Amino acid sequence: MANETQTTQTPENVATTQNADANTPVTDAKATIKIEGQSFELDAVLAQDDKTLTVVLQPHFASIENANITREVKDGKLTVTIVKKALHKGYE
Repeated sequence: MANETQTTQTPENVATTQNADANTPVTDAKATIKIEGQSFELDAVLAQDDKTLTVVLQPHFASIENANITREVKDGKLTVTIVKKALHKGYE
């Protein structure tokens, strides 16, 4: 446990994912973002945290506010899938 306090975490050696193995490192500097039938590249540093990702994408995709965000790391490449939640009619 002494090593845990000395470990520094950088985007290159941390896999902060919700649905991926925590031991899988993100080695690629770019992440693939999949949202509303589109797929594009974004810096992996921006894609690793829900709050940061929401702030970055909010101006372009308003549906991200109430979306399910899942992450997967495969061969060092982070893939983020964003699926908007269906809201009830009349919900404000």
